[in-house]
Amino acid sequence: MELNPRRVAFSRCKTANPYIKTEWLEQLSHTHFLARCRTGQISREELNTFVQQHQIYSRCFTRFLAALLANIEDDDHRLALTRNLFDEMGLGAAGNLPHSMLYLKMMDSMGLVPCKTPSPSTQRLVDTMFECCKSPNYMVGLGALCLGAEGIVPYIYQLIVDAFLAAGESLNNLHFFMLHIDCDDEHSETMNKIIGLQLQKAPSALLDLNYGAEKLIQARIGFFEGLSAC
Repeated sequence: MELNPRRVAFSRCKTANPYIKTEWLEQLSHTHFLARCRTGQISREELNTFVQQHQIYSRCFTRFLAALLANIEDDDHRLALTRNLFDEMGLGAAGNLPHSMLYLKMMDSMGLVPCKTPSPSTQRLVDTMFECCKSPNYMVGLGALCLGAEGIVPYIYQLIVDAFLAAGESLNNLHFFMLHIDCDDEHSETMNKIIGLQLQKAPSALLDLNYGAEKLIQARIGFFEGLSAC
């Protein structure tokens, strides 16, 4: 029996992060952009637009993490998340360059320049992540950053890498995406441990976790759908 590649990818996400709902992955998968990536119908121009708009969101990632850290009271949890921040800043095991610089190097290798003006949907994605990460209830921020970002990024980036390869891009030029397919699995695991400990103390916090995740997932869906208007 032939395996469905999308189901295999879903299973990987669910195994690595048990708090991710299959319906969120389904909703993302059915966005016009990712559906075309999956079927090989996406154009190089559309992929370039994604890279330029996504850079606006990606360059804020250390600020998202810092905002979340400001609300983490437990010293051990804060230390664990600080290691994630160090990775993003190029100070950890995942390379010696800030990830924002790796992204710009990737763009340069593709002949692309950063876009100074975010689309409305890109700005909503950035604003939504900041709103969640700044919440005094840090389970909302963990929902957005873990379930709505780190936990699903390996699945999303694999679709995008496959689409770029099908369009003739060199794998060497996709280092940023490949790094995060592995690195974000580790970051998600760190956050999962914190989430699990918090849910043991207060099971009702699952509502806050899912609220942050759902809010960010919907903003991310809007981001992908908005790419066609760029």
